[in-house]
Amino acid sequence: MGENEQTLSKQEIDEYIRLNYRPDDGEASDKGFLEVLKGARKNLPRRREFSSTYATSDTLQYLLDKIRSKVELTFSEKLMELISKKGKKPAEIYKKANVDRALFSKIKGDKNYHPTKSTALAFAIALHLSLEETQDLIGRAGYALSNSINRDLIVRCYIESRIYNIFDINEKLVDYGYDPLTNKY
Repeated sequence: MGENEQTLSKQEIDEYIRLNYRPDDGEASDKGFLEVLKGARKNLPRRREFSSTYATSDTLQYLLDKIRSKVELTFSEKLMELISKKGKKPAEIYKKANVDRALFSKIKGDKNYHPTKSTALAFAIALHLSLEETQDLIGRAGYALSNSINRDLIVRCYIESRIYNIFDINEKLVDYGYDPLTNKY
């Protein structure tokens, strides 16, 4: 089994899913941006409160400018930063992620490279990231771990249990009828 001999049983994963599964009710995704647009002054310092029925183009431009000013590292840039911060060699991490060198070279060479969600998660596993760190890394590629997707809950269960064995995670995903994070398992 390698570095970390722990594993999770099907029963432990089933219990985790039972406790954490939240069906998608469709409301949450609609709320965020509208709440900012209609929200109180605290959301937009130095701006007036909005009417609850519309926002002006000036307001929308202001929001877009604020978002652009906060642009952070891309997935690729953050991945390389994390590898360096952890004191690891890139080859060690892409091997632990079970990702081939050619793909890693693409990611490293193109700061705007957009990996699949599975690849992003494989790197989070290889780097032994916490749930918060994982959400941050995969979020830079436009992804999130959802409480309404069982596959995500299985991966999340491993991360919260601090079991970072990509081969074991892949095996359990296949046992549950899902695609593995990486092709080789």
